Formats: sequence, structure tokens, C-alpha cells
Amino acid sequence: MTSSEQSADGSAEPTSQKNDPPTVPIADLLKQESVLRFAGLTEHDSQDYPNELESNMWCRSSTPRTFKDVVKALPAASSGELWATNEFIGTSGDIDIDTIRSVEGLDIEGLERGTGSALETIAQRSAAEPVVGVQDHQDIVDERRKALHALGYDVKFRWQIASDSYTIINPQEAYLPIISALQQRGEDDVFGWASYRDWGGLLKMVVVCPSLRRVVSAGEEDLEELDDDGLTAATLENEAPETVVYGGFQTGYDFRGTQTLWARPVLFFPASGTVLPDTGKRYTRRHYGKATDADHERANNRTPINEWWRSIYDDIDTRMVTVETAIQRSRAIAYDFEELPFSLQECYTYWGIAKKYAERAANRAQTIARPTTRPTVFNIQLSLLIALLEEYNGSMASNSYQEYIEVAGELYRTPSMMIQLAMQEHDKQTTDSTDRVLPEDQQTLSDSLEDLADVPGISVDSEVDLSNKQAQRVQHGVQRQLDHLG
Repeated sequence: MTSSEQSADGSAEPTSQKNDPPTVPIADLLKQESVLRFAGLTEHDSQDYPNELESNMWCRSSTPRTFKDVVKALPAASSGELWATNEFIGTSGDIDIDTIRSVEGLDIEGLERGTGSALETIAQRSAAEPVVGVQDHQDIVDERRKALHALGYDVKFRWQIASDSYTIINPQEAYLPIISALQQRGEDDVFGWASYRDWGGLLKMVVVCPSLRRVVSAGEEDLEELDDDGLTAATLENEAPETVVYGGFQTGYDFRGTQTLWARPVLFFPASGTVLPDTGKRYTRRHYGKATDADHERANNRTPINEWWRSIYDDIDTRMVTVETAIQRSRAIAYDFEELPFSLQECYTYWGIAKKYAERAANRAQTIARPTTRPTVFNIQLSLLIALLEEYNGSMASNSYQEYIEVAGELYRTPSMMIQLAMQEHDKQTTDSTDRVLPEDQQTLSDSLEDLADVPGISVDSEVDLSNKQAQRVQHGVQRQLDHLG
């Protein structure tokens, strides 16, 4: 049986036929990989970016599309029929008896005894076709690439094979309802970008809502009450400058192996263009039913997709209330690498970051930290995000890039657990028992600051290194060099 074909690598030229199609590279007709930037929901909305985004920032465009136009550039995907080729049947319909007899493990004699007929007789009665439909599976087809194929271009138009219960959610049908959902919440000035690979078979899209804007400033209140165990509750400098953050969401799908459409809240820092996965849950929607048929979905106890998007937006709006406390917390916890038995670069690698990104992030964090050996969690996560923007050469739609920024997101969500995770990994790799750092009674990870009380090298104190003003200045300078990303 033949499986559905993976996408072409983009280098193919039109196939040689009697009437060749125009000699136009396929890449000029349909890009294999791209970043599409947008501003405004529809052509009726303003396409101006917030003033806080510098004109040369990588995540904005001098001629942005609308969100609606970006969605329409995505595949017009649909479920396709799957056909199998039976190599034992010729194009004329004749069955290759000799080849069937030579198939290892096939008991031809038992077949003939059981049926009372010779193999030749059985073959003569067969009505099997050389190409037959596979009824229990489907595949995913992009109508645009199918059209190019019909015109003679050597371009594959199928993605993964799916089960017979798989009902493809067309990306255009899935994402256009976002427009009405946001319009009902007064959000018509959104901006963002869609990053895709494999002609849209893999997508990551970020939608930023400037109205969900929060200003994070230093406060004098205690962040967390702790026991008398050597840790002190942190207070932040009253004079520290503000940090601006927007709420938004990221969404995506992968036609090459998963069966869900997903979305999740994110934070966007306009001073740098960096995105941080937020504390919100990950929403998923399996490719079943009829997502855009509200009556059908309600009858099957599923939320119609336009209501699904509204609920996601409302969740983001609610969670923005806790942003200030979470960011202040990340700026009040410091890792002291004079006390810890590993370096910051090693710490990044313990979290799964590749060496070259770990090195760049560590250099940046240490340059800014005061003292250089005591970066805060805020510094560590920010430096990682900027290092990825500077150094990552792959697609921003890739799962690898997503996994890396998730590390920064976990630092934001669970800063105590992340340092314990690094310590745990260090203890696994060290051969010197005296070099182990995580106490025996702390082998189970948790996100309680009290659990760090007996661990040398961790302090919950005043903001010791990276002020908001310094952070924004560093981000601003780095982003000027990021135009190569798209």
C-alpha cells in the first residue's frame, strides 16, 4: 500500500509534458516557508502598529496584511480519498500468479485446499482492481497545490494519512471566526504574525491584543510570606521604571502527525518583540465533527468554534490581572552561580537548550547582572528569548523553536521548580557525590519557594540585577539586528 506523500522540498520544476506549463518556479507561486505579518483584523480596520513598537522591529512590516488576508493565505485544506496500488495486479487487470506464489509466509497450498480451487482459478474469479480506495483512512489535501499539480507542476499536495473518523478543520474556516470573536470584544487593532512550514502544513500564529496592555512597575508590597529559614520576602525598588506587556494568544496545528488545533495565552513585550508563553491552559480542538456548524457542535456537546475563540480571549483578559505579580516575582529571585556547582550556560543546557543558544543567553544575562554571577529569573528568561531571536536560524513555526521558548515560559510560571530541575539534572550527571546540590528530601519537584531554603545559591531578595529600564534598553538594541528573520 502506498502512503500519502510528504510535501516536496520546493526545488521541483514543472514536469516535462507535451504542453509544458509556464516556466515559473513553484516557490514564486506558493512559498514552502514564510512569516506573514499582519495588523488590523480586516480591510476596514486601521493597520497602524502601537507607537511602542519601533519601526525597524522584526515583528512588524511596513506593508502589513490584515489578519483576514493572512488567514486566506493559509491552505484551503480538505479531507481527501486515499488510494492503494496493488503491485500484484497489472494495469490490464491480469494477476501475477508466479509472484504471488513466491510471497514468503503465504500458504498457497493451504489456500488451494481450503477453497478446493487452484490459484489460477481463484485469480480468474477475482474482480480486484490495480488501484483501490482505502475506506478506513483519509488524507489531507491542499486545493491550491492540487491545482498546480493538475497544471503539470511536480508538487505534492497531500499531508498525513488520517483515520476514517478524522474530519479536517480547514485552517481558513477555523481562524476566520476569530474576527467576529474579537470584534465582539472591541479588538480590531490586533497585530501579529503567522509562521508556517511545509506550505502551511505546520503553523504557529501569534495574535497580540494591544488593548490587553499592562504596565508592570515596582511595588513595595511583599511578594510572598516565607518561614524564618534564611529566605526573606522580596520587596521591589519603588523607583524602578515600568515595563509594558500586552496579552495575546498563540495558535497552531500540524497536519503531519497530530489531530488537534490548539491555542494558548501568551505575553508580548513591545520593547523587544519577544513572546513569552503565559500561565493559561492550552486549549485543544480535535479534528472531529463540524467545527463551523454551531447547531451540529452543540448537538454533540461541543462548543461552536466562534464561541471557543471568545472564551479563549476572555481567559487571556482575566489572566492579565496576575501579570504584574508574576513578573515582579521573577525579578526578585536570583541564582548565585558562585554558590551553585554549575554555570549559567550549563544551567540552560540542563533545561534542554542547545549549546550555542545557551552560550549566547548566558553571556547576555551575565553582562547585565549585578553582580554578574547573580542573574535574576527575569534576566535569565529574557536573555534566552533574545538569544533565540538573534541566533535561531530555523523556522519560527518549528516545534524545536516552540520547545525553546517554552523553557522561558516555565521560568515565568514555575521559577522554583526550574532551578530544582537543573539541580536534579546536575546531580544525575555528576560522578562526585560531594558535588551534588539538591537535598535528599527535595527529589520531588515543587514550585514552593520554601523548598529552596536549604539550597545554596538561591536567594529571594530585592531586585539585584536587571532593572526594567536596563531590560528595555538591551532589548531595543538587539531587535535592531533582527531583520533577517523575515
